[in-house]
Amino acid sequence: MRTGAIIPLLLLIAGLFGACQKEYDLSTLPQQPDTPLDTSYVELFPPFPGFVGAEDVLIGNDQLLYVADTRANRIVMMDRAGQIMSTRTMLHPRAVTQDLRLDLLVGGELVAPNGDTVGAIFRVHLVSSNPDTAHHLEKSRIDTVWRELARPARRFPGLAVFFDNTYIAARYGPDNSSFIDPDGRVLLFDANDRFITPLQAFATGTGSGIANIYIPTGLAAFPGVKDFLLVQSSQGVSYGAIWLLYQVTSDFAGWLPKFDPANPDQRGVDFIRPNRFLLPQAVAVDNARRDVFIADAALDSVFKFNSRGTYKAESFGFYRSGGVMKRPTGLAYFATVLYVLDGETGQILRYRLSADVPH
Repeated sequence: MRTGAIIPLLLLIAGLFGACQKEYDLSTLPQQPDTPLDTSYVELFPPFPGFVGAEDVLIGNDQLLYVADTRANRIVMMDRAGQIMSTRTMLHPRAVTQDLRLDLLVGGELVAPNGDTVGAIFRVHLVSSNPDTAHHLEKSRIDTVWRELARPARRFPGLAVFFDNTYIAARYGPDNSSFIDPDGRVLLFDANDRFITPLQAFATGTGSGIANIYIPTGLAAFPGVKDFLLVQSSQGVSYGAIWLLYQVTSDFAGWLPKFDPANPDQRGVDFIRPNRFLLPQAVAVDNARRDVFIADAALDSVFKFNSRGTYKAESFGFYRSGGVMKRPTGLAYFATVLYVLDGETGQILRYRLSADVPH
């Protein structure tokens, strides 16, 4: 194995604070209010500990909890009470999602025949007619559906599945110089794992446009439609989060930004405030209300927006969490509970709006 082929995300953004980088707008951080909020997120106890450098958490369509425990080289299945049900060894899993067939899709790594460690996408078949193997990670069949043999430094930090079981994968790497095939892209696959195309909605490279992507870090899809969200490092770009709507007309079918600063009527939308984020690594959706949550690992903060892109005051960070939340790297939302995976402390924190907490 050639360890030089492993390119951690933090090394890719080592130049984040260079002279050419735009100054981060500190006023965008979630602020401690002068008076207590009527509605805020309160922590539920206990947290779920035991992870090592984990980068993603998922509440699946089977209503179970899955963790990409990255540095521990495993995928973990848990119930929502925090009890581990099964695990499966996998090299550096970074992203996990689940389709409507209850298969898991995982962005991880494998060792190629030549010794390179390369990025790959795996399908974990959880459903089985055999009760001894059904929903047992350690016994499930795993297929490798995509691997980057020619570009071993590429990785897959984000996956999202649409209602028809087609899915997208966010990819990053150290080389975006190619016009034909840069590392930073979003790839579209059909329901049978056949690669279709890189999405044309984005322009890979640095820049201040709403469509510029450089180092994508996460994805989340909305239910019942093909709309999705992408988050990315702020290195070289102005927008760390992009909200895409799928549109079909007589002469066009594809994705366009929901909010575009080029539109005078949308320039004031909170969601597209330039330089709001630093290193957003996770994004999640409240499927009922269509609220959006974004976790910024560098700012130890969770930002919340409603479906109109309005910033919500119940957003919170290190201070409001009482110093508990330090580097949020994964998010999931289900049944009024927000799950925050902290990559530094190795635990899953759970939060619920004070208005939703039984009294």
